[in-house]
Amino acid sequence: MTETFDDQKQRRQRRLPSLRLKIAAGILTAFIGMSYAIGTFAAHAPTDVGIGASSCASTLEMLGDAHYDRIVTAWSSGFISGSNTEAIGESRRRDIAAVSEASILRHVRTYCAANLTETLSSAVEMLFTSLPEHH
Repeated sequence: MTETFDDQKQRRQRRLPSLRLKIAAGILTAFIGMSYAIGTFAAHAPTDVGIGASSCASTLEMLGDAHYDRIVTAWSSGFISGSNTEAIGESRRRDIAAVSEASILRHVRTYCAANLTETLSSAVEMLFTSLPEHH
């Protein structure tokens, strides 16, 4: 028995819903997998990353090295500037004009010596909150 072109075309249309169902199931599976992975990462993501997550104890050990001091002051300056930008329109906006590399390093040394288990991030946050309000 010879099949006509129309018969072949109809058979294809019958298989098409099955193919669409497989594609939809694949997309749904991928979506569920990505959602789980993103949710798992967000639940376990560190609050501080990079050098800001360094403990005060390790920071104190490294301070004094010119290269490390530059990294600390650059990171701290960015943290302070970003915190101040975030505070626009809020009462916590600070006058950051007087912050210098020397004042950052001095504060970090003092804070970290008294709080060895804290992080560099917490030291710089304390420096930021101690600055006078900007009017």
